[in-house]
Amino acid sequence: MQIDEPSFLGNRMIGGTVLTDGEGKDFQIADLLGKPVILLLSYYGCDGTCPTMNAELAKVLAKVTRFSLGKDYRVLTVSFDKRDSPATAREFLVKSGAMAGGEGLSPDAVKAGWRHAVVKSGEVERFAGEVGFRFFWSDAAKAFLHPNVVVFLTPEGRVARYIYGTRMDARTVELAITDADWERISNSTAVFDMLTGACFSYNYAEGRYQLNYSLLAGVGSLIMGLSLMLLGAWAYRRRMARRGTGMPGNEGETHA
Repeated sequence: MQIDEPSFLGNRMIGGTVLTDGEGKDFQIADLLGKPVILLLSYYGCDGTCPTMNAELAKVLAKVTRFSLGKDYRVLTVSFDKRDSPATAREFLVKSGAMAGGEGLSPDAVKAGWRHAVVKSGEVERFAGEVGFRFFWSDAAKAFLHPNVVVFLTPEGRVARYIYGTRMDARTVELAITDADWERISNSTAVFDMLTGACFSYNYAEGRYQLNYSLLAGVGSLIMGLSLMLLGAWAYRRRMARRGTGMPGNEGETHA
């Protein structure tokens, strides 16, 4: 079930798969693009990790202050269980507790930017396979076995980042959204986001963001080198200026 991240990072989702949300409205993932999309693959009959993942993401997103759900990014939960329907999608929204207890998102925020949907026309495997997500039914466990992962898509629908359930926190999500939205940010005046995206890099071995030490070291070396050059130029000009002021006096003494 492990996702082969190097094989799927950068892949563009086809976007033509028809989805149906909890209100019975058909749409395509292409309709959500233009902004980063956080994609969760769950199944609505789950009574364990799937509702927990959704609820935990809601709690984390409630703490994200740099970006606004619906305005700056969108969230999409899609079931990979062919037995699910728009009705079970609605029930799952309540069961996941995304808006409960004051820790999650407000109902208005969920309505503005988070959709729960099912795949139409039996294309579940193809849809999940576009991001490298694999799953299978276990008769022994009477449940689906699958990775607990959140997928970040760029505004163009390309896979930008995978964040696993045990590593979710507000800072990590903000950096992942910045990564996913880099093309739009780099063409804007959002200097803060540009610096953030450049100064942090994703550590695949540890599954978290960390300071981009090689970049910081390079920039530090460049600044030090330029400083030494400027200091040398200033010292040289000062030395030459002193020589210049001393020459007339010496000439006068000689003529006398």
